[in-house]
Amino acid sequence: MTKPAVTQDPTAAQPGLQWDIDNTDVPANGKEVTKVATEAERAALAQALRILSCDQLEAKYRVRRLAGDAYGVRGKFTADVVQACVITLAPVFETLSVPFAVEFHPLDAAKAAAEGAVDLDDDVEIEAFDGKTLAISRVIFEELTAALNPYPRRPGAEYAAPATAGSTTADAKANPFAALAKLKMAKEAPKA
Repeated sequence: MTKPAVTQDPTAAQPGLQWDIDNTDVPANGKEVTKVATEAERAALAQALRILSCDQLEAKYRVRRLAGDAYGVRGKFTADVVQACVITLAPVFETLSVPFAVEFHPLDAAKAAAEGAVDLDDDVEIEAFDGKTLAISRVIFEELTAALNPYPRRPGAEYAAPATAGSTTADAKANPFAALAKLKMAKEAPKA
């Protein structure tokens, strides 16, 4: 069994990419596709993803016809992205290499698949399509979104908690509860 179908609009485009395929352009023996994002596409992606930049995005995949008016897409994309460090806000550069596999089924067939059993070990996603357009743009956008590091951190960047009144940074690092103990002792001390 495969994973459940996506219920979102199968014709919805994603920011920046115009990589969708018309299923009538897929020959009986399949089609090899290589796409490289333009500067404008990368800028739109960076803005939509709320990252500093997308310096490179290239996808290579194969589209083939399946039974029941369905289409299979399997491939990989690579992306060079720049995000802000969660500690220092300095740029963090990362190269992503993400394999993906998806099957596009006509809307009615995709709905039926969503109601069936789910095999969590299956790496093939089921997507609905409108009977004509295979939304490769959406698949790559979603896979790129999922592949981004949610907490990018520059090497060596460490969070230093602000020092509390009456304690030093060394005290706070040695014992995180030192400030609480001092407060408790001050509160319990007899007043003269």
